Amino acid sequence: MACSCATRRASGPIDEPRVPAPMSVGAPIRETLFAGPPTTVAIAGRVTQIRLMGKTCFVNLADGSGKTQAYLRSDELGENFQLFKDTVEAGDMIGVGGFPFKTKTGEPTVHAKSWTMLAKALRPPPEKWHGLKDTEIRYRQRYLDLMSNPEIRTIFEKRTKIVRAIRGVLDERGFLEVETPIFHIQPGGAAAKPFVTRHEALDTDLYLRIAIELHLKRLLVGGMERVYEINRCFRNEGIDTTHNPEFTMLEAYQAYADYNDMAVLTENIIRAAAAATGTDPATLTFATANLPVLWQKLTSRPLSAILKDPYTFDKDKLIETAKALDVGFDAKAPAHKIFDKILDQKLLPQLPALCFLFDYPTAVSPLAKHKPGEPEIVERFELFKNGTELVNAFSELNDPREQRQRMQAQVRLKELEKDEEAPPLDEDFLQALEHGMPPTGGMGLGIDRLCMALLGIDSIREVILFPVLKPR
Repeated sequence: MACSCATRRASGPIDEPRVPAPMSVGAPIRETLFAGPPTTVAIAGRVTQIRLMGKTCFVNLADGSGKTQAYLRSDELGENFQLFKDTVEAGDMIGVGGFPFKTKTGEPTVHAKSWTMLAKALRPPPEKWHGLKDTEIRYRQRYLDLMSNPEIRTIFEKRTKIVRAIRGVLDERGFLEVETPIFHIQPGGAAAKPFVTRHEALDTDLYLRIAIELHLKRLLVGGMERVYEINRCFRNEGIDTTHNPEFTMLEAYQAYADYNDMAVLTENIIRAAAAATGTDPATLTFATANLPVLWQKLTSRPLSAILKDPYTFDKDKLIETAKALDVGFDAKAPAHKIFDKILDQKLLPQLPALCFLFDYPTAVSPLAKHKPGEPEIVERFELFKNGTELVNAFSELNDPREQRQRMQAQVRLKELEKDEEAPPLDEDFLQALEHGMPPTGGMGLGIDRLCMALLGIDSIREVILFPVLKPR
């Protein structure tokens, strides 16, 4: 049986229908309500269909819990029946008071004794409720999308369950949820072009955060040993099926842990999120691969052959490698961008559908701790789903002298290669690190992309209620 609009019992006869408190009528309540003795109820919802039959009328109402039907009679409502005919249209929101019954076909219905207009729609509903298909309208006017496509609402209900499951895993393990600033004095924590705004009272530019890593690490220095934040980040980058300039990230940090611990935590989080959405966790097979080995297979040379030092690629050799592999790239781009092109075009397509990729060059991982005895490699992994990054995790670098060298190398590259995404040296963060940060495992997970992966959706705009769009 189809779910009705939310209903509630009234204490006596209804002269004016009351708007019900938000609730869904479960099957046991619904069966009792529409099969038992007459009782007075009030329902409310948006009109989706009106069927006039002379002196009677059936009207379909929809709310967040589903749809139900109301039955109006002219001989019972008098002039209010004519008022209904003259004023109510599809898209309006009305309340109906009466008693429940089932029609001969078994349709749960409320026999109306009164009705009232709750909200008048001055614009018609989209495409007469047959489903809104135009993606431009769907994204730009999401309220119409939700109104006419119930399955879209289900996506965002599942997204909420995913976030709730993530919090549950972390809370159970003693992590503390915190909040860090959106406005930063200088960008950091990732290689990305920031958005810039102006604070008039301070007479200074501020940057919308591109990551929260450096602030959370400050908390580790202060003694908060397990912290996480589910946050909005902002990167001034292009828009495609996996990128939106405003997106949601989870970042979690655990003292006295490393990237192996973060891999276990990642798997636990994703399995819990999958279970919360009805995805069978057994279908999520996690494979592992080792980047240096695969890289050598791709380049037919040792990884160190394209490094000037542990922190810098030899760009000429990197370009030579890209050409040999027939990888498209911009020769003017920074060296790490060419590396990313090789990774994206030649390595990722060879990986299993869901794969942890362990151990990365130090040159592209300035915040990660290097492997013992291998200064050119860091303890870092990324988790990919069909070639799209879901998670990035490190054994966090906690040596302030080493961290300063890495950041200084980035500054030099920013000047030499005109890399506008390279972050500046963060003296305040380095000062915090000099007070001592415990060995730490850290991970960042893209909430939007995880929702896409678990729900089988191929566009990030489908899992963000209000994606960034070009102004009309």
